[in-house]
Amino acid sequence: MNGSKLISLLETFSPVALNRFRRFVHSPYFNENESLVALFELIQQYLAGDKSALEAKQMDKRMVWKRLYKNKPYDDAHLRGLASALLQLAYQFLHAESCRENPLQEKLAVMEQLKNPAMDKHFRGLARQFARYQEEKPSEGSDPYFQSYLFHRLHHQQAEERGERQKDFGLLETADHFLDAYYFLEKLRHYCDALGYQSFLSRKPDINLPAGFWEFLSGSLLPGFPLIRAYYLVARMLSHPEEEQYFTMLKTLLFEHFRQFTEEDSLTLWIHLINYCIHKKINAGRADFYPPLFEVYQKAIETGLLMQSGVLQPQHYKNIITVGLQVEAFEWVEHFIREYTQLLPEGNQENALAYNLAKVYFSRQQYEKVIEKLREVEYDDQVYALGSKLMLLRTYFELREFLALDSLVESFRIFLRRKKDISREVRQQYMNVLRFVRKLSRVDPRDKAAIHKLREEVKACNALAAKRWIMEKVEELEG
Repeated sequence: MNGSKLISLLETFSPVALNRFRRFVHSPYFNENESLVALFELIQQYLAGDKSALEAKQMDKRMVWKRLYKNKPYDDAHLRGLASALLQLAYQFLHAESCRENPLQEKLAVMEQLKNPAMDKHFRGLARQFARYQEEKPSEGSDPYFQSYLFHRLHHQQAEERGERQKDFGLLETADHFLDAYYFLEKLRHYCDALGYQSFLSRKPDINLPAGFWEFLSGSLLPGFPLIRAYYLVARMLSHPEEEQYFTMLKTLLFEHFRQFTEEDSLTLWIHLINYCIHKKINAGRADFYPPLFEVYQKAIETGLLMQSGVLQPQHYKNIITVGLQVEAFEWVEHFIREYTQLLPEGNQENALAYNLAKVYFSRQQYEKVIEKLREVEYDDQVYALGSKLMLLRTYFELREFLALDSLVESFRIFLRRKKDISREVRQQYMNVLRFVRKLSRVDPRDKAAIHKLREEVKACNALAAKRWIMEKVEELEG
């Protein structure tokens, strides 16, 4: 049974969820089959163990059967039926947990059953609870919009069932208003996702927007729904990247209203802001977008939105450091590295700390500190090995330590040739660095023709790591 759909699902349950599921399986209301209880107990024992080869052997189908039915002849179809039934119970449990975590959805389901005029008192009581909950915990999003639509539609239907003559269209109009909000928000989400993927996919997305879509949005829904306005601004920002006011408006709106949005929506909107700065502006040569991007990253870190289950993804960590150094926020970046490196996935935290502190020291031209810190970097990881050697190379050049530089160039070249796991493209990028750094260290500063020739060679070389730094060194020689 090890590796089955049932066990692979239960392996994802936290200890708390597994204990709650145990109570669920033991409840006669949900399960009257004692064999399912016994099967679950066996699986829970296995999941609580060390999952060694011996433990795994205990979950062999025939061993499970023997522990369940002792000397009864093995029946594979019967055991598969038990596993399937327990899997269905697990699905029911997940649904029950979902309802428990979403009290409004639960109240709506009960209100649906209480529309009968004879239950009017109960219906109104639940309706008051629903309205009070929405007032106490206001939120934006597809679920709240759809729940508000269902709530007002149920109110309207219940009034009709009572035969109550309605004074106006208030309930129906409000229900329709929230239905529009739900529909247009989902449409905008799909459209924004498609625009985001367009950079990576060859064909254009087929997202059908009805005639007058944008006009209706801007004139009817945007003022009352900050989340819809946010996705509207994302859509305009990505489809009209040259109109930068959409970026500014979205950043302002998100900074002011993100607490009203779900964590998922806030993160999505933040990523759209970040990607716009990087892919639409900075990669197109707009260095003036580094400061606003840094501001976005600072706010995202402050709010904790870039953490996933308390873990900071390496790509965000790397980008934040790069952008922070670009805007020369050295003290902030150093503090960030010391505070947040421990939140990276386990594995290379010590390397990340030493290597990135060395980057800060290099940016501050504290070259002796760079050399000292790089001694702490282990070369087990290819990325840190290449990055550290390159930074040390640049440091020796800045210090005019040409003897040490020549020695490192040779040892680096040998390293690149011997490491078979380095791709051909990456190897070539670093080989070209070594070639140009050696030329830089040997060119005569008075030989303007040689310097000009070197500049053209660097400019024409596409497979080149640290190209911008090398070009800066050439420009310094040009005076």
